[in-house]
Amino acid sequence: MTLAKLLILIFLVGQLARAQTASPTFEVATIKPAAPSPDGHTHINYPPGDRFSAINITLLNLMQWAYSMPEKQILDGPPWLASTRFDIEAKADSSGEDKHLTSEQNLELKRSMVQALFADRFHLSLHQEIRTLPAYDLILAKGGSKLQRSQSNGKTIGIGRTHFNGQGLTMTLIAEELSQIAGRIVVDKTGLTGRYDLKLQWADDGAAATDTNLPTFFTAIQEQLGLKLKPAKEASPVLVIDHIDLPTPN
Repeated sequence: MTLAKLLILIFLVGQLARAQTASPTFEVATIKPAAPSPDGHTHINYPPGDRFSAINITLLNLMQWAYSMPEKQILDGPPWLASTRFDIEAKADSSGEDKHLTSEQNLELKRSMVQALFADRFHLSLHQEIRTLPAYDLILAKGGSKLQRSQSNGKTIGIGRTHFNGQGLTMTLIAEELSQIAGRIVVDKTGLTGRYDLKLQWADDGAAATDTNLPTFFTAIQEQLGLKLKPAKEASPVLVIDHIDLPTPN
């Protein structure tokens, strides 16, 4: 067994153990078709304490957050999983609230509670596999990286139809975001460590060539970041959906 496959196997075993461990649940949760969004964006809010909300969200996007798995690695869901949007408001029993959780512990707790919500209200069942999928390897372009070392203490990500801006991002995070844009798994093979700032702009695929002087997405990555997406196939951990229903009434 190669080291890469061994590491993937260890990841899957850890995820399965976490899923099988009894976790806290929300005391009450309201799930409704999404109201018109003022900004068209999705919002996930998990402040310290007993509250959680997700606004204008697809279940595929929420699963990506709850299971820490890119959307392209969540397979065999029904078509509405990526198109139907919901507003979700949930509250836990605050009597047992732990006021001393770190921000990371609070994040993991809310993720576990959303996983339990999926099982209860959406009747979700799934299993984990390793599959060989079409991918891109993120490598250094000729001339090397043009990324700027970050001086930021935190991280910010802004993505639109023709731009990707970020501060304080590791190469793993950059690869994950590029995956969402490229439509395939992106695996970091640059060998770069640390955190970086970047500004990436490319032409709208639907725009006429005369409408912009910007390069295509793949060319922009080379010219502006000094990186390259190389077509590949990668053995990757995936979540395979066995069953999911539209939410039960409140």
